Amino acid sequence: QSKEGAALGAVLWYGPSSALATVFTPFLVGLSEIPPSFRSGHHSFFSRQSAFWAVCYVHNVMNLKWSYMIKDVSRRQTELESASVALTVAMEEEYKLNQEFELVNKAYLGNVESIVASLWSLSDELIFKYADGFVNEQGDMSQMVGYPAWWLEAVGFRDGPPPPPTKPKCCQPPKNPNPAESFHQGASGLLRGRDSNDNTFF
Repeated sequence: QSKEGAALGAVLWYGPSSALATVFTPFLVGLSEIPPSFRSGHHSFFSRQSAFWAVCYVHNVMNLKWSYMIKDVSRRQTELESASVALTVAMEEEYKLNQEFELVNKAYLGNVESIVASLWSLSDELIFKYADGFVNEQGDMSQMVGYPAWWLEAVGFRDGPPPPPTKPKCCQPPKNPNPAESFHQGASGLLRGRDSNDNTFF
């Protein structure tokens, strides 16, 4: 993002992983350093100090109950990105008035770490809210949520699942009303070197 006349110069908005879970974060080109959470981390090694893994973790948690969790994640993205936009505007005005870059630098770096911390917290919040397939909210725990009506209609589950099959599909098991008798017959055959079909095998 580059604006003509901007006292602080250009701003890079960066997301470290999937756009569906990332929070685009502003970096002023003149920052004193790249924050540790954005200069560390690799896909071959998990780290809770990494912004990449904070986003990746949220995305993988979302897969547990996507149609519900995506709404929570979208709200958090909007909240954090809106706050970042307000920060860039406020810091531009602050610098024009006071020319104190250290204050601006500190505000940008603090915003980065706040975003990463919020994403790690979000993963835990999602696990709690949707634990065991329920929706859990303060004051209203274990809310039952099922399959949508259109899906139930499409698969014919209006009256519940069909009755179990009355005949095995894979084979015809032997009909022996006495399991103990079957066991003794088999053991006796082994001692004689014959199986239950009276075939010699040694």
